[in-house]
Amino acid sequence: MDKLLIIESPNKIKTLRQYLGNEFEIIATIGHIRDLSQFGMGFSSDFEPKWVIPDGKKTKGETSKKEIIDNIKKEAAKAKEIYIATDPDREGEAIAWHVYEILSEQDKQKCKRVTFNEITKNAVLESFENKRDIDINWVHSQFARRIIDRLIGFKLSKLMQSKLKADSAGRVQSVALKFIEDREKEINNFKAEFWWTIDTVLEDKNELILKAISNNFTDIKLSEKSYSTGVNFLSNEDAKKVIDSLSNEFTVKEIEEPSYYSTSSKPPYKTSTLQQDAINKLGWSSKKTTLVAQRLYEGIDVDGKQIALISYPRTDSLRLSQSFVTPSLKFISEVYGNEYIGNYENKKSKKNENIQDAHEAIRPIDPYLTPASLKSKISKDDWALYQLIYNRAVASLMSPAKFKKVTIKFDNNDNEFYTFSRECTFLGFKKLYTDNEDNDDDKLIDLSKYQIGTKIASKSLEIKEHETSPPQRYTQASLIAELEKAGVGRPSTYNTMANVSLDRGYAIVDKKAFVMTDIGKAVAEQLDKYFPTIINKDFTREMEEHLDSIAAGNEEWKTWIYKFEPLFNDNLQNAYEKMEKIADEQVGRDCPTCSKPLVYKRAKKGGSKFIGCSGYPDCKHIEPLEQPKVLEDKCPECGSELLMRKSKKGSLFVGCKGFPKCNYIMSDKLYEKYKTDYPGQELPKQDKLDEYKKEANIRKFSKKKDKS
Repeated sequence: MDKLLIIESPNKIKTLRQYLGNEFEIIATIGHIRDLSQFGMGFSSDFEPKWVIPDGKKTKGETSKKEIIDNIKKEAAKAKEIYIATDPDREGEAIAWHVYEILSEQDKQKCKRVTFNEITKNAVLESFENKRDIDINWVHSQFARRIIDRLIGFKLSKLMQSKLKADSAGRVQSVALKFIEDREKEINNFKAEFWWTIDTVLEDKNELILKAISNNFTDIKLSEKSYSTGVNFLSNEDAKKVIDSLSNEFTVKEIEEPSYYSTSSKPPYKTSTLQQDAINKLGWSSKKTTLVAQRLYEGIDVDGKQIALISYPRTDSLRLSQSFVTPSLKFISEVYGNEYIGNYENKKSKKNENIQDAHEAIRPIDPYLTPASLKSKISKDDWALYQLIYNRAVASLMSPAKFKKVTIKFDNNDNEFYTFSRECTFLGFKKLYTDNEDNDDDKLIDLSKYQIGTKIASKSLEIKEHETSPPQRYTQASLIAELEKAGVGRPSTYNTMANVSLDRGYAIVDKKAFVMTDIGKAVAEQLDKYFPTIINKDFTREMEEHLDSIAAGNEEWKTWIYKFEPLFNDNLQNAYEKMEKIADEQVGRDCPTCSKPLVYKRAKKGGSKFIGCSGYPDCKHIEPLEQPKVLEDKCPECGSELLMRKSKKGSLFVGCKGFPKCNYIMSDKLYEKYKTDYPGQELPKQDKLDEYKKEANIRKFSKKKDKS
């Protein structure tokens, strides 16, 4: 083949092959092919990166990076034209540069960079018409990010491990942890404020809102804060003075002329808003959202054909390309009518200068490929996320929803109350997309029953006490929203920032909200104390701005690092000198192996607590916090005690005390079933146990069959 196309993900190959045929040889790098060296910091004293080919362990059937590089070189030597089509962002540009660098000088001359925001035939073929050189500014921006993250991460992690026995610390994870810690402080320092309202329900079940009190009340104190749309009293006594003056009848004082307003649709998704909606509406994690979105972008099987369903999912942009807008407006006209076509205008993101805004918003590839047409053809998860993306993008091109509102005012002893009737007169975009946050549902009142002077009795009239609620702990969705609002997140970092505290054991999720662990609190407090100018949102936002400036070619990539390093090293030295070292908490008994004191330790991954020997690494004795229950039965294989243990995921199982010398094992449910089926009998050996397990499943199936 004369042409070679190099991409990142092998999942794209089948989709691309349909559009390019046999003219191209397509090779996937499977992510990065080179990384910073693990020896030292991975860069020289003048911040020049030291790139190496990763030599990690590979699973059976997995291709090593060296094998991938050798294959790229071999195919490049045979090709007349070489195109590098890694992802269209800074990280993808850096991967393209690494591919370019491993080629011979002769092969470099054949090399060009192509990018596409969607994997469709037109977009892919058009990318070859717009081939270019690798953007070295984007590459340098990615270099700067990696060097700073390595500089901070390596040194902070070593400090945390030395002083706090914590797993690690880094720029990304620490600022996210800082947000969680700050919210916890807000909750702890929160003092509730109270206010009182007069709540009224008429006999026809309409609720009234107190809008103004009589001028006769001169000594009543009202809240200056707008807690609600009505009058808020600062004391129950003042509210009681007003409610005692009210009669049981309310008189219609005024019916205002109808007012008309419209509500526009939300813009299409960008990475952060898609993450938030998938978490809130689908109950997913940010990790799952990222994986499913990438799959929809790369292409999935639909009726035996590999089809990409959405555009590139890592973006800050709110814009839509004309190649999507034009067919979408045609689709809206055909399906809903011309009156549903909106006056579309490309919306700018707040960070319009951000280089990631070069991409489009997240959108479906084809407006005619509706969620309904795909529901039985793709997986449940793929369909759920596609429906979110499709409806939001197409609805953003539809006309506003229109409403009619009539306000009715009532009088009761010179105190003014009101209610309103609201009707949607034209659905507009709501024909396709509604949001849980919408507060403009129909609220219809039969206005024929309301005339000026009409008196209506009240069904209930009461004073209600209210109090302000403390700030809510962050969920993954609200944390991503706050990170974006503060300008510290980017499409490529939201997923990591929303998960890293969990991965390190610095926080857990309780009722969908982040709750800091003891070790998380210790890490956050010490970082805040010794690195106040670095581990904060201002520094992180400033860094992102520098990276954007480098990517735009307005700043040399090493300049800011030269300024930053001395400040960081001063803070680091001060922390090593002054930060107290946390001593191991002793269990109160000695190690059964070497007789040294046992201490509580934490796992490096996940932060789970366990008991270990203080003589580590000379003695590697460890124990779980909860001692396993000793069972009456003996191991049929070796005669040792059998224990009821708990797995890492929390499930119970029966295992031999002689493990790892003896591997006898069974689930707790199978153990209980066997004891029920064969009371008083010894447990079978492992091979017989496996046979019983199969028989138990057969009996279970037979019972279901008999019942049917």
